[in-house]
Amino acid sequence: MTSMQRDTRTAILDAAQELIQTHGANGMSYQSISRVVKIRKASIHYHFPSKDKLIEEVIRRYSREFLGLVDGILVSSDSAPGKLRRYIGLFETTLRNGAGRRVCLCGMLGAELASLGNPAVSLLRRFYRDNAKRLARILEDGRKTRTLSFDGDPETMGELIFSFLEGAMPVARADGGVKGFGRMTGQLLRNLGL
Repeated sequence: MTSMQRDTRTAILDAAQELIQTHGANGMSYQSISRVVKIRKASIHYHFPSKDKLIEEVIRRYSREFLGLVDGILVSSDSAPGKLRRYIGLFETTLRNGAGRRVCLCGMLGAELASLGNPAVSLLRRFYRDNAKRLARILEDGRKTRTLSFDGDPETMGELIFSFLEGAMPVARADGGVKGFGRMTGQLLRNLGL
């Protein structure tokens, strides 16, 4: 693949990701990508023969990047509460950088699960599980060091926190924006003893 092809492919993925995060997969089309990237639809089909293949690659790329950031948080020397705050900050940054209109790609796609192909659904489920497992590690550490307080097992609490964050983003987008998101996540942290 030439440098020009790679740049075009990246521009297509960037445009598709932005459109999905703000309008959903059903609001993203090759025509809308064509307008953003300023290329013909045939050029998009050259790189991604179908919308399903494009969505799958957007999920793979987003997952790699997001989980890479999370893994950086996990290996940091921060305390468990610090790691949890930084993790929550990833979601807040997504909302803030999108002027209150952008939500987590995988959260948006989760709302459209019934219209996605099986490979995309499997990729989403893996993203959800991988996040919950990483949160469980933070929570286990917090419980051991007595810096986080919660009932139940860390795995279920990790699922709960991840689900909360994914759901809080569209709620904040509809009402309250970044401030509303901060208010909700602040309450979450207080419920964990912070």
